[in-house]
Amino acid sequence: MEFFRSALLDGTGVDWQDPRVNLLAADLSGLPPIAVYYGTDELLAGAAAELGRRAQAAGNDVLVRAVPAGQHSFIIGAGRMPEVDEAIAEIGSWLRTALGLVAREGRESA
Repeated sequence: MEFFRSALLDGTGVDWQDPRVNLLAADLSGLPPIAVYYGTDELLAGAAAELGRRAQAAGNDVLVRAVPAGQHSFIIGAGRMPEVDEAIAEIGSWLRTALGLVAREGRESA
C-alpha cells in the first residue's frame, strides 16, 4: 500500500488523509446515488464497506454489495464467474433506475 501511496502522492504536497484522495476523510453529504461493489477477497474490502456506510450515514442513496470471493478488479471475471455476471446485471438495473431510464418495448431507452 505504501508503494501505491508513494506513486500517487510523492512530490505533490498532498497528504494521504487529504479528502481529495481519501474519501474516508471527506464530507460525503450531498452526493448523487452511489453503488459500491467490492470483492470479499479484496485487500481494500473494509475500506469499500466503510465508504458505503459513511455515504449512507451522510444521507445519500447508496447501494453496497460484496461479491463473494471477488478480488480487486473482480469485474474482469465477466462471462466466467456467475457471481460477477450477477453483479453486472444488478449494477445495470441499479444504474437504469438511478438515471431514470425505463424499458420500452423490451429495449432500454437511452
